Amino acid sequence: MHVFARHRRLFSSLAAFVLLVGAGLVVRWSMGYRPLFHGCGKHRGLTIATDVDVSPDFQRRRLVEDWNRTHPKEPAALIEVARSTDTTRSQIAAALDSGSCAYDVLLVDVAWLPEYAKRGFLAEVRDSWMDNPADFVPQTMATGRWDGRQYAVPWFTDAGLLYVRKGEKAPGSWDDLLRRGYAAQLENYEGLTANALEVIWNTQGGAVLSGDVARVDVQTAQQLLSGLDRLAGAGPALSASRAYMEDGSLEAFASGRAPLMRNWPFAFRALTADPRVGSGFDVATLPKPGLTVLGGWDLAVSARSEHRAEAGRLIDFLTSRDSQHRLFVCGGFTPTRTSVFDDATPCKDPKYTAEELPTPERFSQFATTLKAALYQARLRPVTPYYAQFSETFRGCVEQVLNARAGVRGARRPSPGTLANALTAALKGERGSC
Repeated sequence: MHVFARHRRLFSSLAAFVLLVGAGLVVRWSMGYRPLFHGCGKHRGLTIATDVDVSPDFQRRRLVEDWNRTHPKEPAALIEVARSTDTTRSQIAAALDSGSCAYDVLLVDVAWLPEYAKRGFLAEVRDSWMDNPADFVPQTMATGRWDGRQYAVPWFTDAGLLYVRKGEKAPGSWDDLLRRGYAAQLENYEGLTANALEVIWNTQGGAVLSGDVARVDVQTAQQLLSGLDRLAGAGPALSASRAYMEDGSLEAFASGRAPLMRNWPFAFRALTADPRVGSGFDVATLPKPGLTVLGGWDLAVSARSEHRAEAGRLIDFLTSRDSQHRLFVCGGFTPTRTSVFDDATPCKDPKYTAEELPTPERFSQFATTLKAALYQARLRPVTPYYAQFSETFRGCVEQVLNARAGVRGARRPSPGTLANALTAALKGERGSC
């Protein structure tokens, strides 16, 4: 049984849900210590609110178990709120907005941080929460800042990569890649935003709708539409990709239906462990200019937590070099510390066979490629209303794709309509194409 399929079965078998008292959420407990809640969600020990861990053999959970063995007086529990990024954000935000103190440490998608900081959900980072700030990749440190203050410590990051089946020629340009088609993540969720922005940045310019953006003018909207037209006219893999999230595109590539795939770094470990693929693929940065969305997750202390000092020590442990190296080589999580990329020491977990792990040489090549991609990564629009922006942007992208596909009632928006819709969304207002 290959690892990816095995983990899907493990995930589906974890069906025990627990009602989180005080937060009003349905959550999934990880293995190990479970806190005792009372009142508003006050508890003994520490709690970490996260999405569901689907990494090989649940490496994030195992790190927490290591913490519990070495810190018996400060035990921690993962509270896995939801599998999808969007649902995790909305449920955690709802709990914190209600005044819940049930969470101590929050796993925050980098796109959410401005919203959480502006709404007063996060405590500022203290110096003791990072053992060596200079070792963190500068771009990842920037994801934890808002309004000149540091609110989170980068835990693992992400950058888009191109996966190429052996025997398939790697595309030399975006024109070539779009013409040939590739498996992507174009279902209507955050993956669609990331994939569309990468096409736009690499064909229209990396400054378009990136970083600090207050409004979208008509000229910028025209550039956006030009990029989306390129995506809409891509090869035959496009129609299938519109039903894919990360796992769908991974399966299309592993099964041979798609010889090219854009995906996140986790796919390297999953494909290596899949007997249908093994070492029969190469990994490259996206075609030049090679710009990609900077993804990832940071760790922050909830402003509602009554255990801030202990929570800070837990963050220091989880983001340490040794912890990040383990997550990288055994779990496929991209590290935020530069020193980890230079260490090709393979995963020593006895649960893995030699066939499930890359050779040290192959892993070193992958780490070099990944590091290069990371330094070419760009921030999505930085706004406390990112959730509103992304929803509006995806709706406009779908209009362009549907119009090109001849879907009844779909209409390609005009530059003015697109500019107005996105400008409204960046302000937290309703906009529509």
